Amino acid sequence: MKKYNIGIIGAGMIAEKHIQAFRKTGRAEIIWVARQDKSRLTEFTSRYNIQHGTADYHELLADPDVEAVVITSPPYLHRNMFIDSLKAGKHILLEKPAAINRKQLHEMLEARHRFPYLKVLDCSCRHARLQPKFRFIREYIRSGQLGEVYFIHHNGLFRNGRPGIEYHPGAKWFLNKQLAGGGPMIDWGVYDLSFHLGLLDDLPELKKVHHAFVASGLDKKDPGTSVYDVEEHGMALLEFDTGLRYYWERAAHANVEAPHETRIYGTKGGLKFAFCSWDSPRITFFDSENEGTGNARQFDTEVDMRSHIDDDYALAEHFIRLLDGNEEPMMPIERAAKHLEIIFKVYETAGVKLP
Repeated sequence: MKKYNIGIIGAGMIAEKHIQAFRKTGRAEIIWVARQDKSRLTEFTSRYNIQHGTADYHELLADPDVEAVVITSPPYLHRNMFIDSLKAGKHILLEKPAAINRKQLHEMLEARHRFPYLKVLDCSCRHARLQPKFRFIREYIRSGQLGEVYFIHHNGLFRNGRPGIEYHPGAKWFLNKQLAGGGPMIDWGVYDLSFHLGLLDDLPELKKVHHAFVASGLDKKDPGTSVYDVEEHGMALLEFDTGLRYYWERAAHANVEAPHETRIYGTKGGLKFAFCSWDSPRITFFDSENEGTGNARQFDTEVDMRSHIDDDYALAEHFIRLLDGNEEPMMPIERAAKHLEIIFKVYETAGVKLP
């Protein structure tokens, strides 16, 4: 089968995950990597035995042998790299979040529409739509056994889990809103919305953000940088045009811990689960006998996760099938843009000025 030549723009921790995943597929050859820091670039190309390295990603894009690129740089750089890659005729796997403000996002969408023949995939499907739990729960909802879904409640609250501090402490850009776009509401929010709205076939459209807040400065730990202006904890109550209400809470650091849990409420039944692939495979069902006239019931099942190697491999495999022409993108940038628009409105409702 065809093997694709791929270039990586950005050579940090996430680039390593992409390289390992693509090599695991046996369908991709990483032939270029671009990183501005020349000393780290040399170390990176040597460690992963990559033929070409450059401090200027335009050199990578100029190589006609490169068929696709993976953009793994900090989010504030995505706009220029994305548009330049399209102009160079490259298919794109774009790390999330796609952009940090509306201006960048709209310019990226306009450019994408000028090159409809190129394949573009946003990485916010990684922990969401490419794993067995998503498929299992979506089919259950489609079966009608829940009735009409009227409320989704999701929380994922952690202590000492901040990117740039406890997690991947060398990546201080995570702590700078001008570089990252925000904290957990955008960093993990793109996955939350990808999973939950995807369960409903992406039909709900945001009607209103009823309430939102963000909080930071929840401990006195030294972040190791002079700029630390992203939220640590955020919450929003959303209303969609279908009547769906969505209560959503995220924290990379808060003084109460409530690990991943989603509760979906329907007119005939409900579900409780943790959606990440590394969380428990157990799904708890709630309904009642005899079409609601009998006893309340609660029972569990476990989703079979044995076929799922890992999320990064699933992402690489999906992108390869996309290049083959055998699949449609699970997260086109147009859909990712809708999720980002929700997040932007949440920030604005919470009184946060976008970068």
